[in-house]
Amino acid sequence: MTYAFRSAPRGARSGFSLIEIALAVAVGLMVLGATVFAFNQVNASSKMANTKTIVGTVQGNIAMDKFRIGSPPPRTPVPGATPVLGVSINTDYTGTAYYPQASPGAMPNDPVTGYNDVLPYDSTATAVPLVAGAPTPQWDNPVFLSPGPTPGYGKGGWLYDEATGSFRANLSNQDYPDQRPASW
Repeated sequence: MTYAFRSAPRGARSGFSLIEIALAVAVGLMVLGATVFAFNQVNASSKMANTKTIVGTVQGNIAMDKFRIGSPPPRTPVPGATPVLGVSINTDYTGTAYYPQASPGAMPNDPVTGYNDVLPYDSTATAVPLVAGAPTPQWDNPVFLSPGPTPGYGKGGWLYDEATGSFRANLSNQDYPDQRPASW
């Protein structure tokens, strides 16, 4: 069997035209853009799923402490108290970390915004509307008991109500409208 290779006829060009190259670059850029968009979506979804896992784990441990000691644990440790426990130091009444993957002595950073502050809030108070006259669900604008080191509502970290044991992420419904913490 023999193969015959034909050469281009005389006067014909070999190679690509400028339009063909531009078209190939444009298609490549569209594929790259779609890939970056998909990556960002998956990354954001992963961070939210990780936040939900942390909240669920800590809520379960708070519930166990409520059962064992008869009330929700304090947000910060009581000086001189035995046993030493507190949500902000990530330990239960035995000194075991609520969330063992976190560094000792601190709550883990919330994966969405990267803060680990535990702010006190009143989960039973009526929320203040973010916009005058607009209806505001409870999680929109929590009633803080005292100011904390984080930039404020919806800016990251965790929220904890010592009276009820309610624990959740400090996320804004304006930034994450489909992530209502009560539905987690």
